[in-house]
Amino acid sequence: MYWTCDGRAGVFDRTTAKSVPVPADEAELGDGYVVTHDKQAGKLFLTTVADGTPVSKVVGDLPDTGASQRDVRWTVDESGGNAAYVDDHERVHLVPSGVAQQPLRLLAPAENAASVTAREPDTSSDTLTTLLLSKPATDWRLTVRSKANGSIVDMTSGHAARGELSVGWSRMSRDRQGLRTRLQNGAYDWTVAANPADGTGKPLEVRGTVQLHDGRPVRHDHVGEDGLPDGIGDLLTLSSSGDFTFRQGTGKGTFSGKWPAGGWSSKAMAVPFGDLNNDRCNDVLVRMADGSLRGYKVPCGQTLGTSTPYKKLGTGWSAYNVLTSPGDLTGDDRPDLLARKASTGDVYLFAAKSDGTLAAAKKIRSAWTGYKKIVGTGDLEGDQIGDVLAQDKAGALFRYSGRGNGLLKERVKLFSNWGGSYNAVVGAGDVTGDGKSDLIARDTSGNLYLHAGSGTGSFRARTKIGTGWQGYKGIF
Repeated sequence: MYWTCDGRAGVFDRTTAKSVPVPADEAELGDGYVVTHDKQAGKLFLTTVADGTPVSKVVGDLPDTGASQRDVRWTVDESGGNAAYVDDHERVHLVPSGVAQQPLRLLAPAENAASVTAREPDTSSDTLTTLLLSKPATDWRLTVRSKANGSIVDMTSGHAARGELSVGWSRMSRDRQGLRTRLQNGAYDWTVAANPADGTGKPLEVRGTVQLHDGRPVRHDHVGEDGLPDGIGDLLTLSSSGDFTFRQGTGKGTFSGKWPAGGWSSKAMAVPFGDLNNDRCNDVLVRMADGSLRGYKVPCGQTLGTSTPYKKLGTGWSAYNVLTSPGDLTGDDRPDLLARKASTGDVYLFAAKSDGTLAAAKKIRSAWTGYKKIVGTGDLEGDQIGDVLAQDKAGALFRYSGRGNGLLKERVKLFSNWGGSYNAVVGAGDVTGDGKSDLIARDTSGNLYLHAGSGTGSFRARTKIGTGWQGYKGIF
């Protein structure tokens, strides 16, 4: 940074935070040097300041013409190592400064967006970061990764940049069919890499994390700040007095605020499901006391009330003693429903359809009568396919991984003698904020536990996160 005041001048070195005195003539600053025109002497001086000590030398003759000749007959490469001037014979001279060139870097801290909002169509983009470059770049590349599983969800390239570089993000990705689609809500890590135009030094890399709102909802995320889903799993509870209440996940493995709505039968059963009507808000299936099933289209951030709009999904659902959603089992990016028939133990898949209804039952397993708990968990392994946990009567816990075609792989034993005192187990999505699917369990004493997902199909040791939950008739 060049400064001049009251006949004095200097260069402030941003790296060493020191000021170096230089000649106080008409000047232009380069990278580690300054060129000045002494009009009285008719000389062009180059003063290096890179090591904190000014060293001046004459680099050319340039008589005074009575007017400023800066950027007319002499100039410098502001981000490079050369000066140039035109002599009185109109010959151009290129003068190397001799100063080692600095790598491409930031002149100020990057201005990063904390959050962005998904939109359609994807013709516009939010500014993700603004960078002030120390010298020109030939090109740059943005890479965005899901914080949930580390997969690359978007890559964007840009051309030459000089000075301020604003990098936008379309907030879209491609689904399994190759179609452009909104990304899921949640946290994304990004990297911008810019290549120096002069080839000196390594590419500049700037990293950050951004929260995406108003995209596709993640599992069990119903309520958040300012009515926007926050990418964190929530719980739904049912009291004995007929109150359905969303319990907001904090992202730290616990639950805070309450979003209650009364008027329900205490015999109702809920299945936090996913987005039925493509409004980017998770919906809830409710089996009523009469055995009918309804798909309630709950607006983002609102309660599950008896007046919430719904779609009828048939009757006779009391024949099933398990209703659970594993997430997407069929590979179409829509959540699905599993149900176990009480009389036979057979397990049926009800695949979600694009119109918000469920496809006809498809039997995928027979005689699961030996399991006392069957829990849809969402994606436990990072392959974007839903998975299922099943606990037998001896307490052994097994994982059935989804194949992506509506079927399940053969079981894998995770634990023996697991959760013998648990009377409720919920695959609540990501409640810790690390992008991995977690389990919430309640024991017979009303204690609430977190089993944090490992991301590789299993869970870590439990952590007690609450007491007094025995008063809830249902936890979903």
